[in-house]
Amino acid sequence: MTDNAPSPTISTSRDALDLWLTMWNGDGELARILCAADFRIRFAVTEVDGSTPADEIRTADDFADYLEWWHETHPGFVFTKISDAIDGDHGRLIWDMTAGEIHIGGVDVFDFDDDGRVARVWSVGGQRSMVG
Repeated sequence: MTDNAPSPTISTSRDALDLWLTMWNGDGELARILCAADFRIRFAVTEVDGSTPADEIRTADDFADYLEWWHETHPGFVFTKISDAIDGDHGRLIWDMTAGEIHIGGVDVFDFDDDGRVARVWSVGGQRSMVG
């Protein structure tokens, strides 16, 4: 977010889900707004070196720091929403991620807190696009 831009307001899970890929596309500070205080995320994949740095995330601030690192180490990646759904306190997001000739897809599954913020997310990515 730019210093002079107003912060988005999160009052429903739809608000959070609609901004999730904006956050992944470079605005990691949104994590501090989108995520619940006791936020947790689990990825099914590891980093190229086999590490799992996201396993240590315990707060929205931890996630914002992780996203800053992730954006620095994965330049040029762009996430695109394919489809999403929300059912009460639960949501799903099907996405694609591209960088040059790399095209991968994935699914995120969410639990939202009473304020519409993301409390838990499980993220599974694969080596093929989710388009089509």
